[in-house]
Amino acid sequence: MTSRLRDVLPLTLGSYIVAVGALLLVDSLGLVVIGNGGLVEGAVGLAAIALGVLAILADLRVRRFRRRLRRAIGHVRSAEGWTVNDGVIQTALGDIEIDLRDGELPEGETDLTMLCWIGEIEVRAPAALGLDVTAQAILGTVDVLGRREDGVIRDIHVRTPGYDARPSRVRMRLSTVIGEITVRQDG
Repeated sequence: MTSRLRDVLPLTLGSYIVAVGALLLVDSLGLVVIGNGGLVEGAVGLAAIALGVLAILADLRVRRFRRRLRRAIGHVRSAEGWTVNDGVIQTALGDIEIDLRDGELPEGETDLTMLCWIGEIEVRAPAALGLDVTAQAILGTVDVLGRREDGVIRDIHVRTPGYDARPSRVRMRLSTVIGEITVRQDG
């Protein structure tokens, strides 16, 4: 589990459990008659709030980046010959496709964060590039450099061998609420 998920998940789940407990207490004491249907609706509503809190906390952790690309709905794709810089790419509904093989990679370490609420994140990288990838999906599939996990709250951290010795390195943090994350490296 990544440090970011470790930081925000207990707070979010704890808040959700407290709120559901409060609903049950209020109903059982008869202060407000909620009923079974109301409890289910309340639990679903609180789950949506919990996911929102999780997303806000995750966003606050990546605010240090100056370069940001946000798209509410739609696809984000890298262009040929683009310059790879530190940055954050976000989309609510859509796909993010980044091909680092077509980018101009600076020497040293570059930080990239990609957040996608519902959709797919796909990254392709050249063989010579050092990668340090932390990927998480609340519900979906995570496949990073051949290591794959499916299901609920999937979290993978993979670092290429000899990462620190490579002239160009990219540290990626990839997150999706519902979707798929794929990172492939040539060779």
